[in-house]
Amino acid sequence: MISATPNRLLPLDAFAPIFAHLQGLRVGLVSPIGNVGDRLIEEATRQLLDAFHIQWQSWSPSDAVTPDFDEILFGGGGNMGTRYRNNWELRNAVFSVGLPVTILPQSFTSPEERVYRRVFVREQASLAYCPEGELAPDLGLGLDVGRFPGPTKELGVFLRRDPERVGRVSWFRRDPARICTSPRQYLQLASRYRRIVTDRLHFAICGLHLRREVVLVANDYHKNHSMYVTWLRDLGCRFSTHPLRAVLSQIGSRSAA
Repeated sequence: MISATPNRLLPLDAFAPIFAHLQGLRVGLVSPIGNVGDRLIEEATRQLLDAFHIQWQSWSPSDAVTPDFDEILFGGGGNMGTRYRNNWELRNAVFSVGLPVTILPQSFTSPEERVYRRVFVREQASLAYCPEGELAPDLGLGLDVGRFPGPTKELGVFLRRDPERVGRVSWFRRDPARICTSPRQYLQLASRYRRIVTDRLHFAICGLHLRREVVLVANDYHKNHSMYVTWLRDLGCRFSTHPLRAVLSQIGSRSAA
């Protein structure tokens, strides 16, 4: 029986529907193109593959040789559909190899017509674009984070500086995905703050791993709100539709205290 670890937000059993069927197979793991949040998902994926005793190796369609895989896994994240063309084209290249492909837990911005072996969807709203998908947790919730020091600062506000942002808070320009380049740096940055306001989903997840007070702010499509409703609310996260409203609520709560 696989047991939980106190360093994960969800127990390993929550990920068994994704990985248990891969036991005994030889699988290739394709990493989507992305930022430090995607690298955090990738690190969690590697940990979970090892925890479930899966025989796997990293692979890219650009590699000179395709090993004798039974199945290819396309990593989790928020890039299904055509919005992020680099990952759409990467999936085209993966699909052209002719091996069965499973999509690890993802969000969709539009439908995809390819026939995958299995598609795992990480939040409820994306099932509208992929009715055949299987709801499963974002793999970042299964990261074994280890130990980090306690907070030294009260409030950290970290907002995106890309097209997914909602509203423009011109006086605030700290995007954690531009400050950090590795999952450990992401966690180290989050560990400094007792309370965190952010619209970066996996920076919010870092804060939850570290048992910080987290307010997740909406992005420009359903991802953040749907992740909040599907998983994060039950893990103690709060949600706001606008960054300025979220910041003012935190300043107000601090003043009241």
